[in-house]
Amino acid sequence: MNKEQVDLLGEYIKAGKSVILIEEIPENVIKKGAVVLEANCSKTELFGDYEKLEFIAPEWYNKLIDSSKKHTPVLVIKNINKIPEKEQRKFIELFKYRKIYVYKLPKNCMIFATYSNLEKGPIDEELYSFMIQI
Repeated sequence: MNKEQVDLLGEYIKAGKSVILIEEIPENVIKKGAVVLEANCSKTELFGDYEKLEFIAPEWYNKLIDSSKKHTPVLVIKNINKIPEKEQRKFIELFKYRKIYVYKLPKNCMIFATYSNLEKGPIDEELYSFMIQI
């Protein structure tokens, strides 16, 4: 990457508008309170669920809100391309609208998606359109 590309990428990261697709997240990011969600999570784990007549936000969302009170919240979707492309589409609402159901992510939330070997496990084309790859 040249300096101009690095600067542009830095601006995207600061703006928090795009999902950053990265091969691996440094362990110190996770230790600083990043919320990690496995790509192969169930829809209930991702979206939350109804308890009687009340909709309950997913557990990871509450952790993300709590972390936003202390520092820039970071959400990591781990191993996005290890699930079938069709199943990856469950993340479109999160990546495109930065929300789950009626719950919006904090404005300054950074979203990272990790991958490994894109040749063996491609990423859904529409989902990929919401990402910036490092």
